[in-house]
Amino acid sequence: MKRLIVAILMMLSIVLLNAQNKIHPINFSIWNPVAIASYDSLCTTNFSIGLYSKTYRLNGIGLNILAHKNQENINGLTFSGVGEYVNGNMKGLQISGLFNMVKGHMHGIQIATIQNTNVMHTKGIMIAGITNFSIGNSRGLQLAGAANMAGSNFSGLQASLGVNIASSSSNLFQISALSNVCADRIHGVQIGAGNYAAGVKGFQLGLLNFSTGEVRGLQMGIINYSEDTSAVKLGLVNISPRTRIQLMAYESNIVQNNLAVRFRNGYSYTIIGIGTNYKTFDNKTSGAIIYRFGLGVNVFRVFYISADAGYNHIENLNDGNKTDFPNRLYSLQARCNLEFHPFNRFGIFASGGYSHTRHYDSKETFENKTIMEFGIVLF
Repeated sequence: MKRLIVAILMMLSIVLLNAQNKIHPINFSIWNPVAIASYDSLCTTNFSIGLYSKTYRLNGIGLNILAHKNQENINGLTFSGVGEYVNGNMKGLQISGLFNMVKGHMHGIQIATIQNTNVMHTKGIMIAGITNFSIGNSRGLQLAGAANMAGSNFSGLQASLGVNIASSSSNLFQISALSNVCADRIHGVQIGAGNYAAGVKGFQLGLLNFSTGEVRGLQMGIINYSEDTSAVKLGLVNISPRTRIQLMAYESNIVQNNLAVRFRNGYSYTIIGIGTNYKTFDNKTSGAIIYRFGLGVNVFRVFYISADAGYNHIENLNDGNKTDFPNRLYSLQARCNLEFHPFNRFGIFASGGYSHTRHYDSKETFENKTIMEFGIVLF
């Protein structure tokens, strides 16, 4: 008798539960509330189709010409011509003509022509024509035409034609055409025209690499800056708080008037400068861009001995006047230098070396010449 009573009570509870949790296999909606399924907390929909629809819970597929709003969770596939809004969690695939937004957790794939936005934890793939924005912790892939932004920790790949931004990272790979930013220390790789991180454990590759913290890895670019003086940098200009930046003005028998900046880091240095005129062009208006890399050492405190190798790009600015000289040339140079510093921020120097100048458009040598240079060093 007791078993019979228990069985009857269980059957009644199942009936009541099913009565409370209404399941609508199909919901057709023109414009909510004009719909065949009610919108309430007891309703679960399996298939929703229409112009604009609202569902409370969706376990299945939603197809809407304009938009769809879901109050709680979605498990399945949704497609909207304009936008998709989920107030709860989303597990599955979201495709929208303009935007997707999930206020809860997003686990799955989002595709939109304009923007994807997730408020809570994101795990999966976000693809947008313009921007992806995740506020909570994220793991996976963000692919956007303009920008990817992660407001909390991001693990995975951010790729865009514009900007990638992450507040913090663990195993992060950022690649962009313009810039990558990590507000905290990055564990991973940044590849872009400009890269910034509060610290680096990995690799930065770009025109400008900037780190305000410890670098345990490599910076490779045109200009590399880090506040960590022991960082490994490969670039035309490498700067740290201990870098001594000096101004150089000098005369040369190759390019007459020269102004350059030298960046000294310990025993090594780089020089970037400009000059006018290239003397072989018979005082015709011409200019040169100068780059040199060298090694040097202080001797008896007031002398600095160094040697460097350099590259000069030489431009004939009278090209429009059809001179007899080539439009442009390049020089490979090697020098030895001796500096005398009677004062800490002032010195004079003399250089001697050899210059090999060639045409860009052929293997023909233009001239070979010894180098003689004299000038001053400031700062």
